Amino acid sequence: MNIKKIYIGIATLALLFGCSMRPIYGQTLSLSLWPPLLEVMMQPGRTVTQVYKLTNNSDHGLKITPQIFPFEPSGTTGQIKIKFLSSPPNFVSFDSGEKFNQPFSISVGEIKEMVLKISLPGDNSEKDYYYTLLFSSAEEALGSKDIQDKSQTGSVTQIGTNILITASKIGKPVLLGKITEFSAPMIIDSFSPVPFNVTLENWGKTLWKPFGRIVITGIFKQRQDLKILEQNILANSSRQLALSLFRPKIPFGPYKALLEFTLNEDGPKLFTEITFWYLPYKAGAVILILLLLVTVIKKVKKGQKKIKNKLIPPIDIKA
Repeated sequence: MNIKKIYIGIATLALLFGCSMRPIYGQTLSLSLWPPLLEVMMQPGRTVTQVYKLTNNSDHGLKITPQIFPFEPSGTTGQIKIKFLSSPPNFVSFDSGEKFNQPFSISVGEIKEMVLKISLPGDNSEKDYYYTLLFSSAEEALGSKDIQDKSQTGSVTQIGTNILITASKIGKPVLLGKITEFSAPMIIDSFSPVPFNVTLENWGKTLWKPFGRIVITGIFKQRQDLKILEQNILANSSRQLALSLFRPKIPFGPYKALLEFTLNEDGPKLFTEITFWYLPYKAGAVILILLLLVTVIKKVKKGQKKIKNKLIPPIDIKA
């Protein structure tokens, strides 16, 4: 009788769990967007357009919501801070029918082309305008068919592209910048690269890129150049440049490093110079320690020989 009750209990639990369990499906959620960055210089009162291509690499169709937010530079390594609570700008829209904050459908493998239109009013100030164009997809949890389950959220993905707009009436905005840091350690070990630190500041209203190099000259007049990568320095911001590692051909003696570049290709030129030394101090320290050890060992051995060669006086035993 007890065995029958156990079977009945197991069957009841299996029935309950079978009714409450739902199948779990694995789905891929992936988007790609081109171009990843748009830089445009335009006159106020003019209009420019750009074609964006959004590809659905997922294994199912998606509902995509386009959004656009202004951003400002943050930190010194190229980060940005998006202002999510801001309203869309009135001079940016889609010329292909899409609307900001309104979802549209994109099927599996589809490449959707969208035409973004930027129409700067004639009275806009001559300065930079920075925006992030976002495309977001939020999927409801699979199997959530009733009202109670609609609060469950599944996969969420976002992909975005930055838009850098420079407003200029004549196409030659004023570029303002300075070198806030150009440094290296005073003494560098002969087996180590030079850790140059370069930080540039843009205190103007328009972004620019540094075009230039670091010229390194050694004690024997040997010269090597280190190219500076063209990285955007946004308006009213500072940026620490990412530089390639540099190792001189003759890592010994004094060196001079000249930083020289222009703001954009034909802008004003900035330069500064520092001095540092290459010395094999790590190898020298190892050699010094070894010499000290050898000296100590020799002294210890010499002392032991003196003790062995020293005569022991006879002991006088009196009765």
